[in-house]
Amino acid sequence: MKITDDQAGERALAEIGSTAVRMICSGDLRALGAQFGYAVAFDRDTVVAIGDDLALSLADLGASGLGPPPAEAPAVSYFSDNGLGRFALIEQYIPTDSAGHVLLELIVSPRGPGKQVTLEGISASP
Repeated sequence: MKITDDQAGERALAEIGSTAVRMICSGDLRALGAQFGYAVAFDRDTVVAIGDDLALSLADLGASGLGPPPAEAPAVSYFSDNGLGRFALIEQYIPTDSAGHVLLELIVSPRGPGKQVTLEGISASP
């Protein structure tokens, strides 16, 4: 998802993260993949890769599905200039129907005039 520099503030990035969380919680993996891509899809179809990684994370937790989107906003943290080309990280722990959570991570990277928000990872968090 391409954003302008004006959209790179903490509140705006948290809202972007909330949008991604609502998409995954509602099962709209196609919209999630179309809007944010998936950095670790590699040679897999983006939607299939998101679905596979979500299913694996749920299985690792002994869960069969995600709960509702959390009420709190995603956490936003900024990187110092470390030469890795990363600007910010958006993270949200999403409850499952078991005791664990699925961690959804988005990376914000500089891209020309503006920034790019990409789905970076989906993982189990006991």
